[in-house]
Amino acid sequence: MPVKRRIPVAKLLRHVQHSGLRHALRTATAAVVTLAVVTALRLPQGYWAVVTAVIVMQANLGGSIQASWARLAGTAIGAVSGALAASLGGQAWYAVGGAVFVTLAACTGVARLRESSRVAGITAVIVILGGHPGASAWQPGLDRFLEISLGILTALAVSVFVLPSRASRALDHGLAAIFEDVAACFALVVEGRLHEESVERRVFALKDRILRTLARCRELRREAGAEGVSGEAEAQRAMLLFRAERLFEHVLAMDHVATEWRGKGLHRHLPGELAGLEAATAEVLTGLGAHLRRREPLPDLARLGESVKAAREKLAAMRRERAPAAYDLSEVMHFFSFMHGMLSCAADAGEIVRRLRAAGDD
Repeated sequence: MPVKRRIPVAKLLRHVQHSGLRHALRTATAAVVTLAVVTALRLPQGYWAVVTAVIVMQANLGGSIQASWARLAGTAIGAVSGALAASLGGQAWYAVGGAVFVTLAACTGVARLRESSRVAGITAVIVILGGHPGASAWQPGLDRFLEISLGILTALAVSVFVLPSRASRALDHGLAAIFEDVAACFALVVEGRLHEESVERRVFALKDRILRTLARCRELRREAGAEGVSGEAEAQRAMLLFRAERLFEHVLAMDHVATEWRGKGLHRHLPGELAGLEAATAEVLTGLGAHLRRREPLPDLARLGESVKAAREKLAAMRRERAPAAYDLSEVMHFFSFMHGMLSCAADAGEIVRRLRAAGDD
């Protein structure tokens, strides 16, 4: 008989946590829990709480907190505006138009409330048109606010206790991916120049991925701030994101130079030094990615320091021997621009490691 393979529970949980199933499961849990609560409380329109729980549940706690704030603020503004308009003009067209205008003007006028403008406008319309003639105009607004508050509280509780995910940890993984991709792009650009090969297609794919990851990391940094991380941790992640952007800019400059630099000249004077500097820099950046992703020890900088020293000594020797004088100005400019990019990448990679080590992050 064939032996049935059993899937370990721990392995299954890891798969759920590292795939899109995590968010689906947490959202479904929030919807079910909210439905159970509104049923127990016998709320007549409890579906608003369930809808809210589904809307505000994000991929991480910080995102859920931001979405909850926008939903709650928009509901409060829309409920007050709608109730006030309904009490003055009932369900007349000018009451609806005036309430929507005032609500959206109030939200868009305050930077932190702009994201809640749509929710606020919808709430105002529901409060006006969903009320009953002769009944208090304020009761529907209070009901909507309480129902949505219940949905928000349930969603936040599920975010904390069911397969919890933190924006700060997701940001660490995003930064790790950037450092690893920058290392790959850096190595590809240098090797393409050393071997005088075109690597534009492969470099383009990496650049596109880095740009998308950087955009996501900026968003995650804002969400991580909503989670109440410590000031030191926030400053450290800000430093890492800033340095990652700088490294990417250096590599972009190197790629631009390499694309226009078709000459066969000065780089042939120090192929070993260039290869050594490329390998050492890529090794440190890859090590940074492993440190952020899996909390491995910070990379050692000894090899990087030796490679930078060897490259600088070779450059000094080339100047003493007047090697650049044998080439035209365009070749010299491209070569030294490329070298500046390589040395800048090495300097930034080393500075990141030293700062993390000084902060006790080893």
